[in-house]
Amino acid sequence: MGKKIMIVGANFEDKGAQAKVYIIIDELKKRFGDCEVFYAHNDSQFDDALYRFNKIVLNRKVQSQVLKSNPLGNITKLFRKKDDSASSGNDIVEMISQMDLIIDASDHALVDTASIEDIEYYLDNIRIAKKFKIPMIVMPQSFGPFNFGLDSMHVLGEMKDLLFYPKKIYAREQDGYNEMIGYFGLDNLDRSNDIILPSNNFDLSNVCTRFYRAEIPEITEGNNVAIIPNARCFSKNFNDRTMDMYKKLFETLKDAKKNVYIFSQASSDMEVCKTLFSTFRYFSNVNMIEKELDCFELNQFMKNFEIVISSRYLGCVQAYRNFIPVLLLGNGAKYKELAELLGQESLFFDVLSDECNKYDVDDALIELIKDTDIAKTRVQTRMLTYQNQTIFDIFDKLGW
Repeated sequence: MGKKIMIVGANFEDKGAQAKVYIIIDELKKRFGDCEVFYAHNDSQFDDALYRFNKIVLNRKVQSQVLKSNPLGNITKLFRKKDDSASSGNDIVEMISQMDLIIDASDHALVDTASIEDIEYYLDNIRIAKKFKIPMIVMPQSFGPFNFGLDSMHVLGEMKDLLFYPKKIYAREQDGYNEMIGYFGLDNLDRSNDIILPSNNFDLSNVCTRFYRAEIPEITEGNNVAIIPNARCFSKNFNDRTMDMYKKLFETLKDAKKNVYIFSQASSDMEVCKTLFSTFRYFSNVNMIEKELDCFELNQFMKNFEIVISSRYLGCVQAYRNFIPVLLLGNGAKYKELAELLGQESLFFDVLSDECNKYDVDDALIELIKDTDIAKTRVQTRMLTYQNQTIFDIFDKLGW
């Protein structure tokens, strides 16, 4: 009988999270061909015919029932498997207790800007693992800062109590690693780059069935630039400044005779894409891809571009994997350290900081257009250094 593994913390509406789940499942299947993988989600809708993994609803209500229940008791059967009926004879407590491993694939859940409810959701997954003595691995992700107010300070104590439980926790950025060590002194913490960055031997057949068909948009060949925005940059306090910046960039791209394609990485960014397109469609070179691409389609589609302008982490990573330079318009340590990792520091701008202005960003774009081949070579050289790095040997140490 194969091992049972549950993946928590991901959200398929964000294709970066989807890519993590795909890569984790692929690596598990390569090592443990008969394992059963369960993707824990918040009651999302899926076409079961497309996937080779099981799905389970694990929202706050279900977490609470699991944590409060007696494993020997009888509770409502809430566990969903691939066909929604295969597990009808088992309740969720029994199924959770039979898991051999829980993997957390969150992106940046433990941070002082998150709601207490979201932090407790994250911690409850550790509590579930601990309750049933299930080994747990926390995949590379961002942590901190932890500058909680007085009314939220109690979560630091909960975090300190629970974060020692996972077999291994990987901090994606040095900044987050320092926060975790400084606050909690963890001995199960390591640094690692994002798992998506070096993953170049992905086998889609380990994740999707033969019924899956990638639909890649067809666009013009050559001189293409991708725009991948982030709705956060268009919040009330930043919208006007961000729109002014994009107008300046679109003018430069028009002058350089580039074909511009706007598309989203996350469902939450689709409205921003539509706003950008409707506002600047008077530039004849500006286009929009309305299809919401999945993570595999996104990676394939990215091969059409010579430059990417992205405020989304996965957009940057997918570009780098294809040796494409990025004008990185992000915010926070994860974007800054990613740019430094690939030698792209001069192309990173914290667009939510007071120091950022549209003229500096535009100057960087002009230089990138002029020296695209040099920037591409630099990315390729760095990527070849990282593509053979992996943390997945942690699976081999489970002793299965």
